[in-house]
Amino acid sequence: MISKNPKQQIMPTATVHQIRLRLFQATRRPKHISREIVTAWGKVRVVGKLGQTHADLLEAMLKEAERKAFVHDTDGNTRIKLLVDPAKAKKTARQRSGSTLKCILQELMSALIEIMEPEELRCIGHLIDHVDIATRRDGTHITRPNPLGGEREMWRVIIGQAAMRLIEQDLRLYYNPAPIARLRHGISQAVARMVLSHNTQKLPKNGWKLDTLLQQVCGHLTPGQLRDRRREVRADAQYLAKLGIVLELNTQRIYYKSDAA
Repeated sequence: MISKNPKQQIMPTATVHQIRLRLFQATRRPKHISREIVTAWGKVRVVGKLGQTHADLLEAMLKEAERKAFVHDTDGNTRIKLLVDPAKAKKTARQRSGSTLKCILQELMSALIEIMEPEELRCIGHLIDHVDIATRRDGTHITRPNPLGGEREMWRVIIGQAAMRLIEQDLRLYYNPAPIARLRHGISQAVARMVLSHNTQKLPKNGWKLDTLLQQVCGHLTPGQLRDRRREVRADAQYLAKLGIVLELNTQRIYYKSDAA
């Protein structure tokens, strides 16, 4: 939900158009695409492989960032450099496999985003430009104590130009991404993010039709695809309710109830 920044969170979890422009496919098993995507909120072109697992990791790194600094690239553009504890980011994103995490990071860094509309968000770039081991000026690695003994190295994450434009110009969202990462189906995650992108003061009185939300996060669906997506969301209904997102099975409508979150 659009909300004030918690004092302990130095970066927004996401932004409104990051979700509504469908940068991330509504699945945990995305395909590599080179596609123009038109929604009611704008138009983008995405070249790459971005799904809900990629959204999980991006949001986790932003949510768990411990420090930030502004840096300038060779073109004079301002970027944000984050200090991130990879152990916390992995836990929030529910990523246990190191090889899978590395693959998701590489795909997140390589995907190219061109935002064409709305005008104020126009840009071409990446969401994440660079991730490496964080070091001090003297070259020593920045570490944190490992509960199992020893030290663990921290990450330095440099935000890409596309994400910078969204963070600077778009409405910012502050929510905990961990419960979304726990959802079983990518479509449920995409629906949850779409609902959470709305202002609690401007929610539709009668909620949303489930099919409307499915089409907003997926685009056109055949009748068979629509049935499959409904079934997946119903399977996650119990866990969506913990986020305050309630599916009424008899009416096939979704409501957000902040007191249930």
